[in-house]
Amino acid sequence: MVASLLSYFQLSNMSLVEDIVQDSFYAALDDWPKKGVPDNPTAWLFRVCKNKTINALRRKDMRHPAFYDFYAKQNEKAKIDQLFMPHQIKDNQLRLLFATCHPSLAPKSQIILTLKTCAGFRIVEIATALDMKVEAVKKNLSRAKQRLTVQNLPLKVPYALQSRERLHTVHQVLYLIFNEGYSASQGAFLIRTELCLEATRLVRSLLEEDRIPNSDTYALYALMLFNCARLDARTNEDGIAIELEHQDRSLWDYKMIELAIAYFNKARKAPVWSNYHLEAGIASLHCTAQSFEATPWQHIVRLYDRLLKRNRSPLVQMNRYIALFYEGKQQEALLGVQQLNGLGENHLYHATLGMMFAVLQQHQAAIDAYLDALAVTKLAVEKVFIEAKIRALKKRL
Repeated sequence: MVASLLSYFQLSNMSLVEDIVQDSFYAALDDWPKKGVPDNPTAWLFRVCKNKTINALRRKDMRHPAFYDFYAKQNEKAKIDQLFMPHQIKDNQLRLLFATCHPSLAPKSQIILTLKTCAGFRIVEIATALDMKVEAVKKNLSRAKQRLTVQNLPLKVPYALQSRERLHTVHQVLYLIFNEGYSASQGAFLIRTELCLEATRLVRSLLEEDRIPNSDTYALYALMLFNCARLDARTNEDGIAIELEHQDRSLWDYKMIELAIAYFNKARKAPVWSNYHLEAGIASLHCTAQSFEATPWQHIVRLYDRLLKRNRSPLVQMNRYIALFYEGKQQEALLGVQQLNGLGENHLYHATLGMMFAVLQQHQAAIDAYLDALAVTKLAVEKVFIEAKIRALKKRL
């Protein structure tokens, strides 16, 4: 809905567009409890959004007084009807994705604005994704919107001329959207499947465009498919995480894995591999292993070694140590994790230590680590998972 309206109103009128879309959802909250959810909720919302847009134009919306005068001479209803034609919606979403990654904004501002506008991320989710403070994200977003207003930037992006130069940032945004879905930072569920599917769909849409995709696009799509193929096995019926070692691999979607392999084979021909290539390579080794025990951990460690040359983030280092641990170099891996900095507020860091101590039969140290994880985790389903670990370890003391 936002994408469709912004293709008409320009990025500089983003606040008006967000108000109209929000009003449409308020209308649903008011109408649906009384009359029931319509047969096609999406169509209902788009119809209401369209009508509210036309009404805003007719009444010279006082929240945005300059808006009506700018568009008063246009045939509003006819043009707005066109915005909500089915064949337009996908195109508008792609245009919005590239438009918010505008080169006049700093790279981080592009990502923040796009996550907020295209993905509907909350401020706290953006802060988590980018490892920033909430207030810093708020200030950055405010400055970005102000810049758009001052420059009066249009949404339309000539694909052949400008989209390719913005592709790197678009890839980053879609990767972050997928990651938030794959391992949610907020909310009631560990996995937000709708975000995973939306990010994957948008990458697929990129691949359908002429002259825009590159090998990174193919690698990113393969990575998403490898991970989507395993979603059903990652949690139990209560939404509690199931560790890779204990997942029912019969629940993996092997047709999707085959598709991922096909796209990864296209991507791997590139002379230089990106982070997406390396992560897709790691995911492919997990997906093609016959069992957890048969996982080629040595090869995974080598891929992490290559990834670390491009990205030395503490999380990448931690994942490499996990692979090293399962390769058999347990003490080296444990020491490496203990020496990592900057992950004190990350529950996965403490849970990783808990897992390693538990395997090494250091039960009290494992309990202490899981208690540290419990103290910083935000999701209720993760708390349940960690508490179960602690109870099981206490029985071994």
